[in-house]
Amino acid sequence: MRLVTVLLTAVLLVAGVIPAAAQKPEVTEVEAWLVRDPQMSAQFAVADQMGYFKEQGIKVNIRWYIAGTDLPSMWGAGNVHLGTATATMVVPIAAAGQAIYSVAPQSDIGGVQQVVLGKKAREMVKSPKDFEKLKIGMPKGASVTMAIQGMAKAHGVDFAKLQFVNLSPPDAITALVKGDIDVMAAWAPWTFRAVKETGGKVYFTGNRSYVTGKEEKVDWLRVHAGVVASGKMLKDHPNTMKAVLRALQKATDTLNKDRDAAVKIVAREMKIEEGLAREIMQYNVYTMEMNETIYRGMGDFVDFLHSLNRIPQKFNPETIFYTKLLKDVNPTLVKWESKTDVK
Repeated sequence: MRLVTVLLTAVLLVAGVIPAAAQKPEVTEVEAWLVRDPQMSAQFAVADQMGYFKEQGIKVNIRWYIAGTDLPSMWGAGNVHLGTATATMVVPIAAAGQAIYSVAPQSDIGGVQQVVLGKKAREMVKSPKDFEKLKIGMPKGASVTMAIQGMAKAHGVDFAKLQFVNLSPPDAITALVKGDIDVMAAWAPWTFRAVKETGGKVYFTGNRSYVTGKEEKVDWLRVHAGVVASGKMLKDHPNTMKAVLRALQKATDTLNKDRDAAVKIVAREMKIEEGLAREIMQYNVYTMEMNETIYRGMGDFVDFLHSLNRIPQKFNPETIFYTKLLKDVNPTLVKWESKTDVK
């Protein structure tokens, strides 16, 4: 019997499936700091409300906060060890010399970074080159800039000729209604409002283009939300982190296979209407597959933020990723592997 047990364990190890007893969480209760946002925190909300964390023998105390821009200062204070983040949040923290690691992706959120043609612009734009004639309202330095650069490169548009007006999303909607600008570049739900209130039309997003008149997949803005952890969390509590990832993987399956149930949870936890939650979520691609596109996207943000002088110097984006735990949980999810060691 003992020989059978040993052989079975060996088979499971080779298959990448470790017995639960061998992965007993070091601690059974942790805090997760999450932005109240369907792009970044949907899996945590679903895993919490559906009892998936409890199934893994852990309790995750969710600490909601409003804006992702707050994470660098919170992380610097040493109080946050687990959360969700995008590259715009992670890169400044890593550039400041603090230990932060992306351990698993959660969603491709390029689809909610959108460029909307106003009613007048819809009539003016007959070809991509016509985009050079338009006034574009958007926050200066917003990541959607990279999507515009990608479109320009793909269609021979001279980015240097584009006319930008520095406007917050709410102000850009007003300006689009009044005709002070022709195009709005921002993110959901503001762009949804722009379409409804101005008779506008989505021209392209970070990962979808309608420029040619038909929908096409593009990678003009490689931006993903993912699970991040501190070096201390990864070194001291790796089995606890694996339990978190297993629960999030199950939540990801629920998001994709039972969208109705997931929408109700996300809407309630994010404090938004179900219709809006569903609309936002349809633009997100929920997956925990780690691939080279995610790595390249992080590199894009290193270059972009350095060009804006938001980080003092460039660095190797691979140092932000730690893929070992995700590989232990489900090796089929790791299509690109980081060689980074935890500090």
